[in-house]
Amino acid sequence: METPDAHARPSESADVLVIGGGTVGLSAALFLAGHGARVTVAERRAGMSAHPRAAGVNPRGMELFRSAGVEDAIRAATPQRTPGAGVVTVPVLLGADLRAAPRTAVVPPAADGSAGLTPVEGATASQDRLDPVIHAAAVRHGADIRFGVEAAVTAQDDDGVTAEVTDRATGERRTVRARYAIAADGARSRVRTALGIAMDGPGELGGAMISVLFRARLPGIDGDPGFAMCVVDHPEAPGILIPVDGDRWLFHIGFDPADGTTPDDYPADRCRAHIRTAIGVPDLDLAIDGILPWQSTAHTAERFRAGRVLLMGDAAHVVPPVGGFGLNTGIADAYDLGWKLPLVLSGRAGDALLDSYDTERRAAARFTMEQSLIRGTHRELHWDIRPERAADRARAGMASLAVMLFGQRYASGAVIGAPGDRPMEDPRLDGAPGSRLPHLWTTRGDGTRVSTLDLVASGWTLLTGADGDAWRDAARHAAELTGVPIGVHRIGADVRDPDGAWPRTTGLASDGALLVRPDAYVAWRAESAPGDPAGALDDAMRRLLGTRELVNGLDVRMDR
Repeated sequence: METPDAHARPSESADVLVIGGGTVGLSAALFLAGHGARVTVAERRAGMSAHPRAAGVNPRGMELFRSAGVEDAIRAATPQRTPGAGVVTVPVLLGADLRAAPRTAVVPPAADGSAGLTPVEGATASQDRLDPVIHAAAVRHGADIRFGVEAAVTAQDDDGVTAEVTDRATGERRTVRARYAIAADGARSRVRTALGIAMDGPGELGGAMISVLFRARLPGIDGDPGFAMCVVDHPEAPGILIPVDGDRWLFHIGFDPADGTTPDDYPADRCRAHIRTAIGVPDLDLAIDGILPWQSTAHTAERFRAGRVLLMGDAAHVVPPVGGFGLNTGIADAYDLGWKLPLVLSGRAGDALLDSYDTERRAAARFTMEQSLIRGTHRELHWDIRPERAADRARAGMASLAVMLFGQRYASGAVIGAPGDRPMEDPRLDGAPGSRLPHLWTTRGDGTRVSTLDLVASGWTLLTGADGDAWRDAARHAAELTGVPIGVHRIGADVRDPDGAWPRTTGLASDGALLVRPDAYVAWRAESAPGDPAGALDDAMRRLLGTRELVNGLDVRMDR
């Protein structure tokens, strides 16, 4: 790392410096600030991206934003689309009968076994619509977000990280001293490179693409186009047309760098002519708002942590675009650190809790990369998720969409009793440690319908059966011991279980309990109440938070 510049302005301080202010960096700021951390974000671009880039938040991603209180705002920025619209293929758009065109249909997720697994639906908000919502919420929570500044980590020690932050317009330099730094600076992460962290995976895949954002009223399309993607198979102007919102569209043009072609060979005039030919209207009135080259890539960082610097988003993993899993994986990274780092910063958790971030998220990212590669090879199976294609998917090694979204499992020091870190083969959730809490509808005393996921959205929570009274005192005792509040909800008592689903789904006795982390993952499970619930919960919380002591190399409990 570089030596700090002696002429830089006096240092500023923050709990966490987030380097990179794209969707994932902004999400990290939102989640961290929401848990009370002092966050500074440094983004080298002059402002938020005007390019849509990724165009969807899947249901699991929306669960995370729901818990942060921004679901409604995101939906307000989301266009309504035809469910299961699928992919159509036409030789040219003009005159094409889109209803009769060859179509690979996307069947609604219920057909893939995910019905009833979540209280939310995904959103088709593109990143240029999504980022302002996240930015505004993060600022409301106190995050300091700066655009047009470039940050480089120059040193780190046992107490924190030193970074030099340069204003790109004026050249003014400052030093920022933070207790931790997060690299969210994209696939070509300078922070990751400076740390010497290698990437593992096949790397760049196939040819490159030019993504053209344009505005136009297309012939024969008024309102919802009725497709998620249109493959234009024109011999002179092939490409992929994707609706964004209103009269905004993306057109992806492929090119091969191996023949010497570069993005500079696609100026606006050439892109405009290509799109007009593909649409079939030589004088189509269209305005180009952005041209962005991109390359399908698959790799994962060999580690997500180097001391006090942690990687997330594309800086940690890049997956092919099939399925839209890349952005959502980064959002999940941000949420994971968003609750773990504040606990460490406050002294309520040991540094080992951050090792669980590397363990959990790296395994999840590698699985996602592997599955995205399979989907890229078998695109028809990715789009066509009908149950009758299950055997074909199994032969290809393709996990179901439900497993991709809700079947990931964690096995780390932040989980006790996890059966393993490989995702489930069956998407049905049962409350096993390391799995996402099952979603069940319950009813409050005032008749309000609420998901079990909503019950745990505020932080660490014990969900018990109707006879779980003893867990209230246990939760109070553990909270006094660790400084971490623990909510308690008795399913069937504090909230009604109208379908009787809780005992059937979890297999717990009426006095059993699940200890659920702030990310809605089950951290510990008691099938029935032990003889000393307070002692058992105290012990579990200390293990999970990494605050147990070692005496002569033996793991012992601290004095109460």
